[in-house]
Amino acid sequence: MVQAIRTGLVANGFFVELLAAQTLQAESSGGLLAKKPEIDFLLRLAGTTQISRAIKETGAKPGDKFVLVVAGRNNVRAAPSIDWKELPRVELTASELEKIEEAALLNAEKA
Repeated sequence: MVQAIRTGLVANGFFVELLAAQTLQAESSGGLLAKKPEIDFLLRLAGTTQISRAIKETGAKPGDKFVLVVAGRNNVRAAPSIDWKELPRVELTASELEKIEEAALLNAEKA
């Protein structure tokens, strides 16, 4: 899964990793919120099942800086020619924990 999101939405790599893991698990079990995992991830990040709202609130805009989320079942390696920074991986805040729980509950809302 590869998705560009608006800067300022996430600051914790662990938070992003857990949301991406929800998406990858949903893909494996046939429970994606959308047809594509990239959109499922945006839906979980935005906390909604409305695709247009998720794209509007979390999607990167052309010409703006963005956070690139790359997730998969195997280790992901960056291309050596790209100068990139990794988000720090720190303890989850109460707000991040709440968003992760809300994202998990979106499957129940969809059903």
